[in-house]
Amino acid sequence: MWRLNKEIRSLILQVVQEGKGGDKNLLQAILRSASNGHIGPNTTDSFVVDNCKTIYFAGHETTAVTATWCLMLLGLHPEWQARARAEVVEVCDGRPPDARSLQKMKILTMVIQETLRLYPPGAYVTRETLQEMKFGGFHIPKGVNVYVPVSILHHDPNIWGPDVHEFNPERFAHGVHGACQHPHMYVPFGAGTRTCLGQNFAMVELKIILSLVLSNFGFTLSPSYQHSPTLRLIVEPEFGASLLMEKV
Repeated sequence: MWRLNKEIRSLILQVVQEGKGGDKNLLQAILRSASNGHIGPNTTDSFVVDNCKTIYFAGHETTAVTATWCLMLLGLHPEWQARARAEVVEVCDGRPPDARSLQKMKILTMVIQETLRLYPPGAYVTRETLQEMKFGGFHIPKGVNVYVPVSILHHDPNIWGPDVHEFNPERFAHGVHGACQHPHMYVPFGAGTRTCLGQNFAMVELKIILSLVLSNFGFTLSPSYQHSPTLRLIVEPEFGASLLMEKV
């Protein structure tokens, strides 16, 4: 972990050096914030590196992997792919998706929510006790890290019903509150004050990506696909997701 962290830091700082004085972009915005006088000279590099790591690992990789799982599931379930495509064609009417059309994509939202239930990018929700406390019948000392396994919450048949392991976006037809008995059992973006700040942005990104793919291609899961969800910081397909694509 120490070696990988050192290597990532070195790679990010290399990109930063190459990007100094370039066009206006997110990296330039981070560099401007780092040089606005509120950050000490000895911590500037750490500020830049930490922000880049957050944006890439928490902001890009999670959304990219979720899009991959969505495409895999839609390739495996052609009836839902057809429903999602029909909705996209209807609300976009031949135009690129915009804010108004994205709000109307109810079926695609259900597909994304069900994908996040089956394959949440984050394996755990983690909390540290800041003081000694009792939780249910447990006594937890101060300073203990509590790991809540998200997949176990999302695959509890007592909460989600007997079809808990099946891909059924219809369960989200009336939102999260209608999908399970306890909404806090659905935590792909965390919960409480630590809920992911990028939740709404990620949903917009996913809708745009999926709607563009659906409006241009039909696809099925390749016979070469090997199903192997693997925890590599986030839960991702170990061997990728091979699809057979056809222009529509």
